[in-house]
Amino acid sequence: MKFKKKILVTTIMCFVIFCVGLFTMHTVTFKMVTKTILRKAGATPLGQKIMREIVGDQFIRNYELILPEDRVSARRHIVASLYRSIKRDELEHAAFLNSILAQEAFQRAYRTLKAWEKVRDAETGLVPKYSNAKKRYWNTKDTAADLFSFLLLASLRLDTDNTEEWLDALAKERELCGVMPYTIHFKPTRVVKEDLPIVIFGASEYAKDGLLAISECIGSGPWFTRLEEIIGALIDGASVQTPEGALCSSNCEVNGEMLQVLSRLYWVTQKDKYLEMAERIAQAYLFEILPHNNYLPPEDWEFSRKQPVVPLCTLRDHGSEIIAGLSELYFLEKIQKRPQAVRYRKPLKKFLDHILTIGRTEDGLWYSKINTNTGKPIDKVIIDTWGYILNAYQIFDIAEGTHRYEAEIRRTMKAVASRKSFLWEGYFQDGYADTIESMLYLLAWFDMPECHRWVDDEIEIMFNKQHPSGFVEEMYLDGNFIRTALLYATYKTQGIVAAPWREDVCVGAIYDKNNEELYIHVSTDNKWKGILKFDVPRHRTIWRLPVNYPRLNATPEWFVVEPRKSYTVVNSNTGEQLHYSVQALAAGLPIELSKDSSLYLKVRRGSPSYTGNIPNAVTRTQTH
Repeated sequence: MKFKKKILVTTIMCFVIFCVGLFTMHTVTFKMVTKTILRKAGATPLGQKIMREIVGDQFIRNYELILPEDRVSARRHIVASLYRSIKRDELEHAAFLNSILAQEAFQRAYRTLKAWEKVRDAETGLVPKYSNAKKRYWNTKDTAADLFSFLLLASLRLDTDNTEEWLDALAKERELCGVMPYTIHFKPTRVVKEDLPIVIFGASEYAKDGLLAISECIGSGPWFTRLEEIIGALIDGASVQTPEGALCSSNCEVNGEMLQVLSRLYWVTQKDKYLEMAERIAQAYLFEILPHNNYLPPEDWEFSRKQPVVPLCTLRDHGSEIIAGLSELYFLEKIQKRPQAVRYRKPLKKFLDHILTIGRTEDGLWYSKINTNTGKPIDKVIIDTWGYILNAYQIFDIAEGTHRYEAEIRRTMKAVASRKSFLWEGYFQDGYADTIESMLYLLAWFDMPECHRWVDDEIEIMFNKQHPSGFVEEMYLDGNFIRTALLYATYKTQGIVAAPWREDVCVGAIYDKNNEELYIHVSTDNKWKGILKFDVPRHRTIWRLPVNYPRLNATPEWFVVEPRKSYTVVNSNTGEQLHYSVQALAAGLPIELSKDSSLYLKVRRGSPSYTGNIPNAVTRTQTH
């Protein structure tokens, strides 16, 4: 008996040791895998440590999956069917398939919105930078700019019943912080006053990446008031002394963001203070920084010594803001025939031409970081924000009335479309969010079939990053997921918005440019009564721009209803034709569908001089 007891005890001990060893080996291996994933995602050793402490190894493990290029999926079959339908000129069916793709994107944005809704701070209504961090806080450059603003935008588009709560949070942020935005810690609520450069950087991010994006899509509102307020405070507090006058910052990203916001605000308000600050910034770069730094913008510039703080030009993410910013201001000066356009043209063109010659792959994509002394790349990670740069070249061409840079833009777009299941920013979804955003900006100007299909196919990789909970990475960059999902959905509906939006109401559209006709599909699982709101030329109605151009943080215009034109709407179910004014379509085409029904419409522009009777409602539809 004693011998058997010893055997039993030994067996139990061995089993316990085996389990402990297995658990230890799993933990060590798990942490090693996590570390590898973060390293491949581009995180520094310090960044890896911080991320693991904040969100944990288990969540980071989910970053690893990138769908393979040779995948087989139901969504790929839908995309393949879409392009077969387009090739066969079966555009009603193509509109139907686009409605499926659009609704998936809307649903995913909505699910992310509802996930973050659950983790709002009870006292302020604001959201934390990380959903599951032990210490929860709101900061300006990340939470306000990249997450909160797109949660608010998604609510304005998809969840209007709850929009008031997000607007209350916006008002609470202003109440707590005052004019300038700051970091806010939760439980207990307290505002953290940081060093001035940090505050300025966060404010410019919040203004340009967040509030401006809402204004571009929706127009005026409390977000626009907050935008103007922040920019006004930045102008009033400008303290960086330069030969051109005081600037808000010596940081390249801040100055690029300011240029873009200031240019657009001047168009809509005609306030001299916006143009004056924009010109100061532009002149500091065009006449001092660029000529003294091999025509490469450094991250920071010492005006007193006329040299960069570090000889480094960063093009990745928003390091390239200054390129688009300078082009936007030049566009303003040129279109308004201001004398500064002549002064700016030569150094700006030299700068644009130089950026095309350095730090690029053979097929035209840019590397992340460039040594400004040598012009050689020091970080050969390919950037995902390539479209942010190319916007500047199209803006310049539109201002000049030329196609000088079109071939180069198309070459780069084609290079991107050749990359499938590519690690744009390691395993993080944000790389896909930014590169697809880049492509959508330019597809509105350059109709390239292979690039359209690339967007339809590659966005599946971004979508696959979303969890059943609705969260994507449970951090502030979930806002970029929402942003790109909404941009994609709008592309698939050609700008048409169903109101009220509901998860089972599908809307899709496709434009036949040969016959100048828009095909629309609407369907529902349950009875629905609402309107289809057609997009308008928002560059004019919101910003008072005389000519459209590709703008960062804008929602591209696809099919827009133009002033002084009428439109014929054909009900393909019944054959009825009705005429509508632009005002009627912009306000919304009334639609009523019964359960499990669908509707096909075809829209074409009528005569600009049409003055006949314009009905305000469409005849109710039949199902099929």
